[in-house]
Amino acid sequence: MSRSTVIPCFLAVVGGASTAVAAPPELLPEMSLRLQAARYRPTAPDLHWDTWIGAGVGLVRFDRTTVAFQGDVETTAGNTRRAFDASQVNYHLEPAIRVALRKDREATLFYHHVSRHEIDRPKVQAVDWNVLGVRASAPLPSALRVDGRATLSLGHTTQQALVGYRWEILGQVEATPRRRSRGAPYAVTRLRVVTADRSAALPRDGFTDFVLEGGARWGRAAQTLQVFVAYEHRNDVLIQQPGAKDRALLGFRIGLRSATPAPGP
Repeated sequence: MSRSTVIPCFLAVVGGASTAVAAPPELLPEMSLRLQAARYRPTAPDLHWDTWIGAGVGLVRFDRTTVAFQGDVETTAGNTRRAFDASQVNYHLEPAIRVALRKDREATLFYHHVSRHEIDRPKVQAVDWNVLGVRASAPLPSALRVDGRATLSLGHTTQQALVGYRWEILGQVEATPRRRSRGAPYAVTRLRVVTADRSAALPRDGFTDFVLEGGARWGRAAQTLQVFVAYEHRNDVLIQQPGAKDRALLGFRIGLRSATPAPGP
């Protein structure tokens, strides 16, 4: 599959979702906010804490199609120069077109940009990439007797600096007990497979990242607090150096969401 087939395939998937009578456009149908902080175990120079802050917005919705934008900032910190020393920051920006399908399924066409920067250090080399891709999301089968969703995406880089990334596959499964009160356990597994062009700076043809996470969640759909423990195998952690790191994370996550559900088919 080439990049030129991504958009036609997406349109073919969602083409059956159109209806004879379109609803009036809805401005700003949804907004979200996420805050996260986690402590690495074990720590390493410049890698003691990992924090995220991000927000998303549905800009406009036409019937079951939403034009959306998401922005996240990830900051890692250590104590190399001072007690709390931010060492690098990663910007994630994603415009997308999302379509609600039957049985609570979604299909998304996205353009994802990542830009990485070391903080208060000389900038030797630009490190960034853009991915054009499609994403599908659906509830877990009822036979599993748990609530949750499975998400799968496939994308190809349209531009990259240093990293050499080409194809990227992302998969995630999240599950929580079907019968629960306001507080309930949950589990998440995430997998990322990347192909890459080998270079002198980064001598690898690709890699696989994964995260195993479990914890407890309190609140309602619009307001949630999560406390979690995770195990992470992650490549290209340091901006200018290849290699993977295996670490545990202990942290919390706060989510806020205001949304009007898209009409069903």
